[in-house]
Amino acid sequence: MQITKAEMEIMQVLWESGRRMTTNEIMEYFPDKNKTTILTLAGRLLDKGALQSVKLGRSHAHEYWAAISEEDYRKMQTKSFLLSIHNGSAKSLISSLFQAENLTKKDIEELRSFINSEADRND
Repeated sequence: MQITKAEMEIMQVLWESGRRMTTNEIMEYFPDKNKTTILTLAGRLLDKGALQSVKLGRSHAHEYWAAISEEDYRKMQTKSFLLSIHNGSAKSLISSLFQAENLTKKDIEELRSFINSEADRND
């Protein structure tokens, strides 16, 4: 499941709210977008399985909520990235981070600490 930047904005609102929201409530976060745009994005997210919705009464109003957690989406995207770019190799990913020279000593220490704690957990 690939979520576009515009769709991600809606997902962020729903994830942060932690509750069901109507189209009008979502629109309050995007004063620069019209209702049709919000409905189109929500429809795409429904098609992708990222959102769920229910029709409210006899009106055309719907309530939306995230069908996938932010953490689960991140895990899915990380796994997809690792498979497509690094052939599933975590070592290749970390090597790329080091070669790009974007890691500070603090970053390296945090990675080392994380890897050690995960290794201890998996023993």
